Amino acid sequence: MNHTVLITAAMIPAGFFATYIWRALAVVAVTRIDPESDLLLWVRAVSTALVAALVMRMIIAPSGVLATIAVEHRFAAVAIGIGVFYVTSRSTQIATFATVIALALLDLGLG
Repeated sequence: MNHTVLITAAMIPAGFFATYIWRALAVVAVTRIDPESDLLLWVRAVSTALVAALVMRMIIAPSGVLATIAVEHRFAAVAIGIGVFYVTSRSTQIATFATVIALALLDLGLG
């Protein structure tokens, strides 16, 4: 048996243990945490602000292929996605799909 197979065989249980031990501990810990505590409200606010900042950065100063799309098209696609989000009873999957489709159609000049 070569070393690659042995290393892979050892990595699978190690990866499983390293990941799932923390998940199990989180399940135990979450039963003792008040979801309306000041600390968790702060964490929620910071995480929401970070997501909003990253979305705005992707719209205003994107990198890679997204940078080749006109800024007006990026803003329009996000507006369409937000509109679909509220029309579809806050379905994030449908809104994400609509945003990507709108961006593609706008960039192709079909929208």
